[in-house]
Amino acid sequence: MNRIRFATLKDLFASFSTAAIETGEEASAEESVAFIRRCLAEKRPDAAISYCAYLLPRREAVWWACHAMRDMKDLTASERACVAAARQWALRPEEAARRKALDLGLETSAKLSGGWIALAAAWSGGSIAPAGGAPMSPSPAATAQAVRVALLSASTRLANDRRPAIMTAWVEFALRSLDEGMDFA
Repeated sequence: MNRIRFATLKDLFASFSTAAIETGEEASAEESVAFIRRCLAEKRPDAAISYCAYLLPRREAVWWACHAMRDMKDLTASERACVAAARQWALRPEEAARRKALDLGLETSAKLSGGWIALAAAWSGGSIAPAGGAPMSPSPAATAQAVRVALLSASTRLANDRRPAIMTAWVEFALRSLDEGMDFA
């Protein structure tokens, strides 16, 4: 079952103009999966990760980032808490879980990948204003951008000799999810 939301680069970039900048590509009729595969063949997993962050629906993108964090052995305690909160939201996308992810993400250093994953969940919808404040919606691209930052910053913490293979595995997981659906387990 194909779950591709945007069939071509042109389709995705029309909805998320920042994705064109972040992937370094121009809008074209190239099919999304073909582009991702081309990025991997060209040894550009960072562009493939950036594209997948936008291509996956928000909940799936957060789950994907949580899954990728399993490859990280040096997460701080606050990062582990953030990833757990994001994972909880992905399992049950309820407002209380989203708000918890928001609070933890905002309390965690912007230098840490785990905090960005919590923010990705938090910015998936609803209000991002402090509790009791006037409602404020996140940008439609916020979840994708946070997932992208989380994964690319996490990749810098991988051993140089393992980085390409692990990043490729992250992208392959996203591609399987697009083809088969995301397994939230």
